[in-house]
Amino acid sequence: METLTPKQQLAIFKRLMGYLKRYRKIIVLAFILIGLGVGTDLMGPLIQKTIIDDYVVIENFDMPVIAKWIGLYIFSSVVHSILKYYGTLYFHKIGNAITKDIRLDLFKSLQGLGMRYFDQTPVGSIVSRVTNDTEGIREMFIHVISVILTNVVVIIGIVIVMYRLNALLATIFVMFIPVAIFFVWVYQKYSTKYYQMAREKNSQINTRISESISGMKIIQEFNQQKRMIKEFSQLNNEYYEASYMNMKIDALLLSPVIHILTMIAIAILLSYTGLQSFNGQVIVGTTMAFVELIYRFFDPLFQIMDRLSIYQEALVSSERVFRIIDHQEVTPQQNEGADAEMKDGKIEFKNITFSYDGKNNVLKDVSFTVNPGETIALVGHTGSGKSSIINVMMRFYEFYEGDILIDDVSIKDYPIETLRNKMALVLQEPFIFYGNVKDNIRLMNDEISDAAIIKAARLVQADKFISELEDGYDAHVIEGGASFSVGQKQLLSFARAIVNDPKVLILDEATANIDTETEGLIQEGLRRIREGRTTIMIAHRLSTIKDAHKILVLEDGEIKEAGNHDELMGLKGLYFAMVELQNNAMDTEFN
Repeated sequence: METLTPKQQLAIFKRLMGYLKRYRKIIVLAFILIGLGVGTDLMGPLIQKTIIDDYVVIENFDMPVIAKWIGLYIFSSVVHSILKYYGTLYFHKIGNAITKDIRLDLFKSLQGLGMRYFDQTPVGSIVSRVTNDTEGIREMFIHVISVILTNVVVIIGIVIVMYRLNALLATIFVMFIPVAIFFVWVYQKYSTKYYQMAREKNSQINTRISESISGMKIIQEFNQQKRMIKEFSQLNNEYYEASYMNMKIDALLLSPVIHILTMIAIAILLSYTGLQSFNGQVIVGTTMAFVELIYRFFDPLFQIMDRLSIYQEALVSSERVFRIIDHQEVTPQQNEGADAEMKDGKIEFKNITFSYDGKNNVLKDVSFTVNPGETIALVGHTGSGKSSIINVMMRFYEFYEGDILIDDVSIKDYPIETLRNKMALVLQEPFIFYGNVKDNIRLMNDEISDAAIIKAARLVQADKFISELEDGYDAHVIEGGASFSVGQKQLLSFARAIVNDPKVLILDEATANIDTETEGLIQEGLRRIREGRTTIMIAHRLSTIKDAHKILVLEDGEIKEAGNHDELMGLKGLYFAMVELQNNAMDTEFN
C-alpha cells in the first residue's frame, strides 16, 4: 500500500481548508472570541506576579487592594470561560458544517459514477468512506483544527507575556518550538503508513460484514461459516496490528516528548533564577509566573501533538474520500448541447461493439432496428450479450464503436433526463424503497397525480393486491419491500415503469422470478402496456415472447438468428433448440 508523501498530505490539507472559505464570517467571530479568551486567561499569571512581588514579598498586606486584584483574577477567569465556551462552540459548528458539505459532495459524486465503478468496488468499502471516513474528517475539524488554531493564539500570547517579563528567558523557551516541530515531523513520517493500513483494513472489515449479511443464506446453506470466521479473524488481526503500531508510535512520540521538554524548561528556569539569586536579583513573583507560563506554553504543544493521531487519521480518510470525488469514470456523458426530443420511439443499433474492461468484447458489431410500437425479444444463453445491449442503450455504460439511434438521432444527442423519462426499465430483481406504496410508484415525483398512479396499477393488475392492504396505496412499505412477495414487488415495478407514459419499454427478464399464477395475472397487463410503445424484452421463458414482432438470438455477443417465432422455429437452429430444451424440461417437471 502506497504511503502518502508530505507533498500529498499538504495538498489534501489545503483542499480541506478550501471548505473553510464558505464560513469566513463565523471563523472571524470564533477567532475574535478565542483571542479575547486568551487575553483574559493570560491576565492570571500577571496578576499572580503583581500580588506576590508588590505585596507578599515586601509584606505590604493592603487587603482592600489585594482583594481587588483577587476579584480581577476571578472576573478574568469567568470571562475567559465564557469566551472559550462560545469560541469552541463556533469551531464545532464549523467542523460539523464542513463535514456535512464533504459528505454531500461525496454522495453527489457517487450518484454520478458509472456502473463500472460499482462493479469493481465492494459496497462495504463505499459505505465505509461515506460513514467512517467522513466522521474522521469531522473529528479533525472539531478536535484538531480548532485546537491548533486556538493554541497557536495561546502560544503567541504566552510568548508576548514572557518577553514582557524577561526577554532572555523568553528567547530560550521559544527555541523549544523548533524542537517540538521536529518531533511532529518524525511522528508524521512513521505514523502515516500505519494509519493508512488501519483505515484500509477497517474498510475491508466493513466489506466482509456487508457481504456476510447479504449472503447469509448461501453461507449457511453451503456450510461456509468456518471459512468466513477464519477470513474475518485474519482481517481483524491485521487491523489490530496496524492500530497497535499506531498506539506504540503515539505513546513514544507524543506526550512523553512534551513532558520531557517541560521538565527541561523548568530546570533551565530554576537554574537561571538560582544563579540570579546569588546577586540578589531574583524576583519570586516573576519566577512563579514563568513556571505557570511554562506549563501553559507546553500544554498547547501537548494538545497539538496529542491530536496529531486524529489529524493523521483524517488525512488518510480525506485521501480516500477525495479519491471517489475525483474519480473520472463517471456516467456516460451526452454530447454538448444535447436537446433532441423523443417522439416515436424508433430504435436502431448500428455496428455496436462494446467491452466492459476495454479488452474483451461482449458485443460484436451488433446491428438491428425496432420500429415504433414494435416488440423485439432478445434470447440467448448466459453471457451471450442480452443485458449488455440494455446497459449501453440505457447509458449505464459508454460504448465507443458504432452508434445507437432513436428516431434517427444519436442517443448521445438526447438529454439524459429525456432518456430516463421516455425509456422505462423493469429489472429481474425488483427494488422497493422504504416508504409507502404510492411513493414507490411515483418515486417521490409530485407531478404524478394519485389518479395516474391508480391507473398504472390497474393496467398492470397490481390494483387488486394493493386494494387488499390495510391502508391501500398509503400502506407502509418496510425496507426492501420484505412484506411483499416477489410477484407483488414486480407488479409495483411495472406500475412504476409505465406511470410516466414512456415511449420505450425495456423488460430485462422481468417475469423470470414470478410464479406461474402471478405471471398469468400480468401477461394481459403486459400486452396492454406494450400497445403503442416500442418494447425490448430479454426473455427467460420463451413462451412469453411468441407474439414478439422479431426475436434476436444472441451468442458470444453476436446476432446469430433473427425473425419471428414461426420463422425461427422453421430454421431449426439455436432458437429451435432452446425452445425444445425448455419444453422438455417442463414436461419432465410435470411428469
